[in-house]
Amino acid sequence: MKINSKINNKQKNWIQLLIISTAYIAVFANIQGFKAMLPLVQEEFLISRTQVGFYTSFYFISTVFIAIFSGRIADYLGTKRGLLLGVGLVAFMIMLHSFSPFFGLILFLAFLTGTAFSLITPSVNKGVIDLSEPSKRSSSMGIVHGGGGLGGVLGAVMLPFLGEIYGWRTALFLGSIFAILVTFFIFKFYQPPVSREEKITDHTEAKATSLKEDIFLLMKNRYLLSVFAMGMVFGMSISSVTGHFPLYLTRDLGTTATFAGLGLGTFHIGGVIGQPIWGLINEKVFHGDRRKGLFLLGMLISGLALFFGLVVSRIYFPPYAILVFSFLLGFCTMGVISIYFTAVSELVSKEYIGVVTGLALIFPRTSTVFTPPLFGLVADLGDAYANSWIILGIIVLIFSVSFLYFSGKYSTISE
Repeated sequence: MKINSKINNKQKNWIQLLIISTAYIAVFANIQGFKAMLPLVQEEFLISRTQVGFYTSFYFISTVFIAIFSGRIADYLGTKRGLLLGVGLVAFMIMLHSFSPFFGLILFLAFLTGTAFSLITPSVNKGVIDLSEPSKRSSSMGIVHGGGGLGGVLGAVMLPFLGEIYGWRTALFLGSIFAILVTFFIFKFYQPPVSREEKITDHTEAKATSLKEDIFLLMKNRYLLSVFAMGMVFGMSISSVTGHFPLYLTRDLGTTATFAGLGLGTFHIGGVIGQPIWGLINEKVFHGDRRKGLFLLGMLISGLALFFGLVVSRIYFPPYAILVFSFLLGFCTMGVISIYFTAVSELVSKEYIGVVTGLALIFPRTSTVFTPPLFGLVADLGDAYANSWIILGIIVLIFSVSFLYFSGKYSTISE
């Protein structure tokens, strides 16, 4: 009977993890779908590549300011209420996007959307840590965060297709309705482990330390800081690709907007598959050594960025080859998310997961604020994205080698 009970509990936990992942599916379907339609938006508003990059910056600049506070809010609200509030607000903001008469208003709405989105990741991470066994956290984190990639695929493929037929505004409005339906789905079917959620909430309310004291305590961990530094690199990579890839394909490689959306969708398919697989590789091959996993992915991302800048931008490849390259780019670039968040979550006790997730988000999101416009600016100056890819690859390479050196000095102490 006890064995059957354990099996049933495991099955319930996996179902709940999949339900949690629908929050990411809904949000990323809209966000990445809108980015995939940026060629259509660019044509309507007559904006430059640099201005296109500002959308990602405005979206993430608010998440930088609110990241730590959203982590504390997630600790207080718990997973379910955090998800409902976050997804519901994102859906409303995306709906407002579809009625915007000028691009400046879209940038303002991107800022508000990022604020709402900030509640989702710490809420998701709390749910994963609470529901998954320690030996399976990395792969569980990959599966749940893979929902973001799945949503990216859905949005990047479907919204540009609908946008070319009905216009990007109608396509985005339909996307917001989808997010609203997912909000009701989570409300109806997500059932957190009540006893554990209550314990965490009670403990959070009873904590004598302030948020400022918690932050100072966590920032004393030098190994944690070295992991955060790699978060900056991954933020640069992900935001540059998702913010400019459709434009790169249409403007530099001469594809249609629909194919560009397919390319971005393929990138996200790679991310969906990559996140759980890299989590599994980290657990089985590297025996849970997050440091080795982060370094390897950094080197692979650097190599792929240089490959796009030095080879793909200069030599003709058939469409199917471009899709293969897109898949590999997503497989590595998005695959890092599961290892990164597992690494930072394992370095603190459960009552600090929300706060440390907020801190962990600040570093990639800070780089996300500045990188897309700079990536686009370099492309505007050279009238092509080749140099943007090369510079990105060099930066990732430098950070990855530095991480290997400095993390080696501090990892043993932290353990």
